[in-house]
Amino acid sequence: MMMQKIDDYFELTGKKVKMITCASTISSFVSSSNNKNAFSCSTNTNFVYLLLLLPTTARGTNVLTEFKGAVATFLTMAYILAVNPRILSDSGGTCEYGDGGPFSPEYELCLEETKRQMVVATALTSMVACLIMGLWANLPIALSCGMGMNAFFTYNVVGFRGFGNVSYGAALSAVLIEGIVFFILAVTGARYWIIKTFIPEPVRLAVPAAIGAFLAHLGLQTAEGLGIVVGDIATAVTLGGCSPERRIPLVAYDAACQANSADCLASDNYTCDSLGGQMESPTAWLGIFGGLLMVILLAYKINSSFIIGIGFVTIISWFRGTAVTYFADDDLGNARFDYFKEVVSIESLDKIAGKWDFSGATGSDYAVALITLLYVDFLDTSGTLLAIVSAMDLVDENGDFPKSRAAFSSDALATIFGSFFGMSPITSYIESAAGVEVGSRTGLTAVFVAFFFFLSIFFAPILSSIPAWATGGSLIIVGALMCRSLAKVRWENPTHAVTAFVTVIVMPLTYSIAYGLIAGIGTWMVVRAVAFPLNYFFGIPDPTVLDPIVKAEDPKEEKFEEEPAEKAFNDDEAA
Repeated sequence: MMMQKIDDYFELTGKKVKMITCASTISSFVSSSNNKNAFSCSTNTNFVYLLLLLPTTARGTNVLTEFKGAVATFLTMAYILAVNPRILSDSGGTCEYGDGGPFSPEYELCLEETKRQMVVATALTSMVACLIMGLWANLPIALSCGMGMNAFFTYNVVGFRGFGNVSYGAALSAVLIEGIVFFILAVTGARYWIIKTFIPEPVRLAVPAAIGAFLAHLGLQTAEGLGIVVGDIATAVTLGGCSPERRIPLVAYDAACQANSADCLASDNYTCDSLGGQMESPTAWLGIFGGLLMVILLAYKINSSFIIGIGFVTIISWFRGTAVTYFADDDLGNARFDYFKEVVSIESLDKIAGKWDFSGATGSDYAVALITLLYVDFLDTSGTLLAIVSAMDLVDENGDFPKSRAAFSSDALATIFGSFFGMSPITSYIESAAGVEVGSRTGLTAVFVAFFFFLSIFFAPILSSIPAWATGGSLIIVGALMCRSLAKVRWENPTHAVTAFVTVIVMPLTYSIAYGLIAGIGTWMVVRAVAFPLNYFFGIPDPTVLDPIVKAEDPKEEKFEEEPAEKAFNDDEAA
């Protein structure tokens, strides 16, 4: 009976006849226990290929399709292995200033070592997260460190090179607590009620786009990107792209700096106004070309677009003695090159693993960080999971899907696990849609992606040698793609439009996801506070409550749309 189903499967799916013959041969082997030679088909490859094509579940997929989907998903999101360590290492990790300060050669070398370990930690946590999702929730969704949340963790919580109000260890404890709370909400099913009750619709829709604008802002700057947007004394930001020798660092002009210029604290921010040379930096133009290459490849639906673009710029930047080299002729450049030549290396995680610091888990800054991480992780995971399973036609009329609690719980457990290895919150990746488009339908895809992340653990010397100008374009593109959620905002209603816009614009300009959320929710609450009593006591309609969208029927428009299709159909019939 089982072999007959195999025959029927291949006939229905249009596989080659020799495969049906091979299945029939196996059927004969099963029915005759004495026939030892019936198991051989025309070739051994036929049988292996047959096993790969067997349906894995009732979702109508097979092992080979799941593997292809995993390749597409991994190639689409593999940029995280380069981008995430670069962003998180900007926090300074556990590196200490010493006598030389936060920009001394010693501190730079410590940051370089921290980044190497974070490459391994990113691959390790992503591997475990994908395994949990695949084996428990049985969904083709890959996970890794959330873009946007890693930037918030670094630049708003810990601060650039530790200049924030929360220490690195305390921030990791916030990630741990956030993961535990998220897990409880996921297991109990309270997540759905909270999202519907406490988060305004325009804010929910605007948050992905706001985070996307934040990421694009990072991609345009020097530390994480192209260096096109730099500081300016008069206008805060302006056009940059000048070469390193023309960059004038901006300093914190505090009382100590005023008294003695030797005490002025320089920053990574700089301006090109004094010495000029805007848009003359070779690395900026190389990064721009790489970004445009990614856009062109994405337009042709090439799943490895990010890998090709980042790889192209990176390889050119690896040649020493050029204007765009990543291995400059100095102590830092030489240290980078010596490590790069190792190619394969197993890094220890002593600088980032197990660095929770609960003694610093106090104060308003810590509370804001914890709430914001939970809020963003909540929204990001919910939006991504619903988008992916909707593409698989698994969402029911109540907005739920099979094993939804397991899926959300997997995300939360991955965040808990990642916090031990110095990572910001782990989340489901929308790039998993690339695998779904290929045909992925089960958790086997996530298991395959986990295997690819496992292989990445051993190539930290290569992955940590990817320059910022190679990944800046990918940040801008990812940011642009995240703005798709704005299409669902009810722009015709001022309350929805302004709330969404304030959320989007405040987040990148204040360099803070938390401030963007506060601004958006605060705007909505003020409008609601005015509208509720007016509606309750005087019967004035509440402008925040919208009627369902009803598309008006336009006979002329219908006729215009239908005529070409009808004409084409008639032409085909005549042919």
